[in-house]
Amino acid sequence: MALLMDDRLLQQPYDGGAGGSGPVCCLQHPSNIRGRKTSGRWSLSLARLWVCCVWVLLATPTNTCADSNGCDFYGSGLEQDGRGVQPVYLSCSSGRVEWQYPRAGLRVILKSPHKGRDFHACIKGDAKFEGARIYLEGHRSLLPLFALDDGRPRELARCFTSYKGQAALYVEAEQGADDLKKQVVAFEYDLQSLSKGAVYDPLEECRPCSEEELLQLYCAADFVARGSIVGVTDDTTLSRTIITVRATKLFQQTSPIFRHSGAHNPSKNAEKQEEEELLSNFLLDDEGGYLGHVEVPLQCGARGGEGEFLVMGVMRLGHPLLRCAPKHQDWVRLAMSAHTSAQCILET
Repeated sequence: MALLMDDRLLQQPYDGGAGGSGPVCCLQHPSNIRGRKTSGRWSLSLARLWVCCVWVLLATPTNTCADSNGCDFYGSGLEQDGRGVQPVYLSCSSGRVEWQYPRAGLRVILKSPHKGRDFHACIKGDAKFEGARIYLEGHRSLLPLFALDDGRPRELARCFTSYKGQAALYVEAEQGADDLKKQVVAFEYDLQSLSKGAVYDPLEECRPCSEEELLQLYCAADFVARGSIVGVTDDTTLSRTIITVRATKLFQQTSPIFRHSGAHNPSKNAEKQEEEELLSNFLLDDEGGYLGHVEVPLQCGARGGEGEFLVMGVMRLGHPLLRCAPKHQDWVRLAMSAHTSAQCILET
């Protein structure tokens, strides 16, 4: 599932000629390739990028991915000595890339943890992202994906679909970087696997959940709460709709999405109070409540409704994404009929 999508970037990336079967690390730095600027963005030819050179493979250090655990990558451009393009291989559904003192470039290959399945992916740059531009490898060109001067909000997630189960990002360091200034190129990524043979459909995120999906999500969601909708706001800048929910009961939350709406208790340690908010699971009285903000893609056209709902969702790139919101009475009926076969204890 994508969060905050930009439909202009729903393009299929080129697999680098590797066919998903091996590393391709024979890239030349784009600064050595003749390019042309079109509408304020660089369009770089890959005609020479895919020429594999044996000497490059032999010269590449054996520990180029030593700081990668398969999900995250932490490295420094100083280790590259300003030369070559470092390959990074990641095969998790989510993770983080952090590259300090960017020099030359990184080629970040994202692969689905479900072998052979395509995925829809989104990345989001950190608030302090600086020192590089990110491109998506297309069939014959590098497609601009993220840059501080691309005219779009930094917080907007950039999304794309894979090709043959993988996608490759080229992270190019800005030219003329100050060697004494510590710049950090950092971004998070999230991959959502597609059904075999399926094509990504943005409206798939807007359809109601089936009963089977409700039961599965209840047991695996990052947040589950019972409550009513008190506000709906469209945020066209970030292509999302923000839904404000007043929760009367919390079943689960892995991040403090729903916070107590009453007065702050100064006698409690802040860390202790947050822990209680995070782990509490009880009915609240009429004098208090929990308020939380969850999000849905703007194209879903979400609107408020009367009554109580069971609000369930997941965290995506640091944002609480609403996945299912059945009427509470419908959930009660489903929980009662499925309590003997459910994967976890179903509460109402």
